[in-house]
Amino acid sequence: GSIGGSESNDEGSIGGSESNDEGSIGGSESNDKGSIGGSESNDEGSIGVTLDSQETIMGDHILVATGRVPNVEHMGLDAIGVQIDGDTGGIRVDRHLKTSVKGVFAAGDCTGDRQFTHYAGYQGSIAARNVLLPLDDPGVLPDVPSTTFTQPEVASFGMTEAAAVEEHGEKKVSVSFRPLSQIDRAVCEGTDQHGFVKIVHHAKSKQILGATVVAPAAGEMIAELAVAKDAGRSFGKLATVMHSYPSYSIALQQMAAEVYYDGLKKNKFLYDLLKAIGL
Repeated sequence: GSIGGSESNDEGSIGGSESNDEGSIGGSESNDKGSIGGSESNDEGSIGVTLDSQETIMGDHILVATGRVPNVEHMGLDAIGVQIDGDTGGIRVDRHLKTSVKGVFAAGDCTGDRQFTHYAGYQGSIAARNVLLPLDDPGVLPDVPSTTFTQPEVASFGMTEAAAVEEHGEKKVSVSFRPLSQIDRAVCEGTDQHGFVKIVHHAKSKQILGATVVAPAAGEMIAELAVAKDAGRSFGKLATVMHSYPSYSIALQQMAAEVYYDGLKKNKFLYDLLKAIGL
């Protein structure tokens, strides 16, 4: 499918789109997978996009983010027996970045795994170490933090709430949520209108399963949660890790404290006592 009447060639590039005198983008066609139906602009310069569902969404720009496909053709890989993953289109590797041919390793975007600069760099160093040294370190990781550097930033890692519920069951999954309007730093800087911190954790063990942060410092905040998960530290334990005030990340300590005290409700006497004395 294309946007605004543009045509794609055999190489997957987007051809020339047509605009009218007002700078609008013309109608487009959808494929079997469904696509954006068409768009137009009004006198104020905003763009309206009509979806296949006939819903119209207004905005200032259209961002085409269709992803990338590994470029592994015409390299002679099939001649030496290197297998290509049919689902991702990338070179098939095991968790140590070994291909189907002994002595041949692959790392980064060409494997069809998650396409992030930091992940590709990590895999490249692991592959080099495994090739040159008697090591067998893992290069394919289950959780890779990602950040979209918009304003505010959008960062995430691990499972979403829906994925966690599907794998563990609804009763075994808990969610901690705090909007930026409840984070003092955001209020002070006037960035509290849009954003939140959402942490998905196991209801009983409090082990972190995943997180999403929409905030000016989301990229930094998500790293702390990723470290805690990798170290096997439960979310409630972050309540005892001192954070500076008024940083954005102190919200993680405050949210963890809520989870910690929620666990104390099983001991009603202790919980009521701590609450009575303000602790």
